[in-house]
Parts: sequence; C-alpha cells; structure tokens
Amino acid sequence: MKLHQYNGDNSLFNEFRIKCNECSGICCVALYYSKFDGFPADKVAGIPCHNLDDDFRCSIHKELHSKHLKGCMAYDCCGAGQIVTSLYGEENWKSNPQTAEEVFDVFIKTFYLQQMLWYLSEVLTLQPAKTLWEEAANYIEELHLLLKSSPSNILSFDMDEFGVKVNLMLNNSWTMVKKEVGNSKKTTKKKDFMGYNFKKANLNGYDFSTALLIAANLEGCDLTGCNFLGADMRDTNIKNADLSEGVFLTQGQINAAKGNLNTHIPEHLVMPSTWL
Repeated sequence: MKLHQYNGDNSLFNEFRIKCNECSGICCVALYYSKFDGFPADKVAGIPCHNLDDDFRCSIHKELHSKHLKGCMAYDCCGAGQIVTSLYGEENWKSNPQTAEEVFDVFIKTFYLQQMLWYLSEVLTLQPAKTLWEEAANYIEELHLLLKSSPSNILSFDMDEFGVKVNLMLNNSWTMVKKEVGNSKKTTKKKDFMGYNFKKANLNGYDFSTALLIAANLEGCDLTGCNFLGADMRDTNIKNADLSEGVFLTQGQINAAKGNLNTHIPEHLVMPSTWL
C-alpha cells in the first residue's frame, strides 16, 4: 500500500537536514545532557560540552561510534541550529555572551517549530489526507515567514495556540490514514511497550503515537500506516522491518533505533551510517 506521494522529489525535507558547518554549536551548549543517555558526560543547560572546539566543531565526532555515544549520534535538531545562527549574523552566543540566554531560548523554540514544520510537510505527502494539503501549506508558509523574521518575533509567537491547530490537523490526517489502511481492530490505549516483543507481526495501521517503544522488538514487522508521532524509539529493534509507509517518523527516532540494511524507511528519511 502506497501512502506517501513524493512526485519524484522529496526535497521538501531538505530544510530539516542538519548543517553543523553553518551552526555555532548551539545544541552542544544550550541543552542539558546526561551520560546515562549516551552523551560524553552529565552537563547542565547553558554550559558548553567539553568536546566543543573553538570553531564550534565536535573534537571527537569521528569517535562517537567507537565511544558508544549514542545520544550524540541520535540527536537531530531538525535544522534549528543553522536557522538560529543565521538570524544572529556575525554574532553568536560566544562572541556576545550577553545574548547567549536569548540565543538558547530561540533555539529551543525554533526546534519545536521545525518539528511542527516537519509533520506538516509530511501531511503534504500523505495521499489519504489530500483534502488537508491546502491548509497544511498555509501553516507551513506562516511558519517559514516567522522563522525568517527575527528572534523577538519567534520568542513572542504563541506556540501553544498554533500547536492546537497543528495537532488537530495531524489527528485528522491520521484518521484518514487509518481509514485507508483499515485498522479498526488495532486500536489500543496502551502506551508502554518497553521491551515488548512484536517480532514479525503484521502491525499495519497500529497507533504507536507517544508510546514507549524503548528496546521493543519490531524486527521483521510490517509497519505500513503505523502512527509514530512522538514515540520514544530509543534502542527499538527495527531490523528487517518495513517502515517505508510509516507515518510521522522523524530522523531523530530513526537515529535512536537499531536498524540494518534490510530496514525500509520512508524516502524522506536518511539511513543512519551506524546501520551500514
């Protein structure tokens, strides 16, 4: 079953690809990190990682895999870093420490806005949700204008109100996908699937939104039409699984999961190098 329609081009998602060479290393400073979650050390928000070089590059980037720093390898800012860096021009959190707190606040908000944009962009590829494409495109245009404006506009933007509208649209899109897939027997209120063994199960149309899938076994499963919105997929085994028509998956979720060359993912996502 084909749910996504790319018209031979998935460049719609290029804006979300991280470009560390165009960023001032904001994620390595602004966020809290825990060694338990696969980062180099416990770090409070606002303090630079000790591996961040003066030129905003990771000094151990080539060693992340050998050092098993899965937190660093899985993290994906959805392109927020380069957007915020460009908004401040020649200045950055390091050259002008007085603006650092503002830069970090703008970055965190931009990250969530970029996530909204990611999901809205996927709506534009979902054939069952074609009647919602025009509305989704209008929301996308509104967010693009906001993110190109100014830090103050981003900080003052009412994300809660906008998020309610976006969530309603994503819900409606998912309802249309469910109808197309025909999953009336696969509804559940259960959200904790930590360590659960689904191996080789037919899970077409299953709703895993906001579910805990940490270390769950989805090896060999058919996941066509599954809703992964907000699911925690750290160490989820998706080897030999078909997620090519999974819905609302992000690059961060794919990076955090365990796949292989036989794992099929949607065309707008990139296979992690650790799977090769």
